[in-house]
Amino acid sequence: MTLNKEEVIKIAKLANLSLTEDEINSYAKDLNQILNYVEQLQELDTKDIEPMVAAIKHTKDYRPDQVLESSPDAMLANAPDREDSAIKVPKMG
Repeated sequence: MTLNKEEVIKIAKLANLSLTEDEINSYAKDLNQILNYVEQLQELDTKDIEPMVAAIKHTKDYRPDQVLESSPDAMLANAPDREDSAIKVPKMG
């Protein structure tokens, strides 16, 4: 597949871009290179390749979730300022 100048202008309008003549020619060249590369990738036989979730295999083991008992006083212990059972913050505005 090859994009011509008119197609690049149409794509630019859809993307709400205003391009100069030099930019149109440059983008046409770049987009055609990308499309040629995608065509090459389409030719690869991937039927025996397992789909990937990520490029790097995740091996980090996380600790299991634990439900812990808590209280409002324990949660507010590190608050810089509090009033009753609420964290007090400076007035904004």
